[in-house]
Amino acid sequence: MSNWKIRIAGLILMVLGGFLFVWSVKYIQSEWPQIFVGLLSVFSTAMGFALLIMPTDLYAEDSTTD
Repeated sequence: MSNWKIRIAGLILMVLGGFLFVWSVKYIQSEWPQIFVGLLSVFSTAMGFALLIMPTDLYAEDSTTD
């Protein structure tokens, strides 16, 4: 995947995590589904943030030889 596709996927995951968090707090009244959706929102937000800050140029072609 190209660099911008990874960043967009991370941004989408963060937005999805925020939506799931608001949805679990406002609209879900049962205890266990609220906990499950809340944990899912934290997981997706963390994965989205990790994709946003992930270095993608680890194997760059900028190797200098002496």
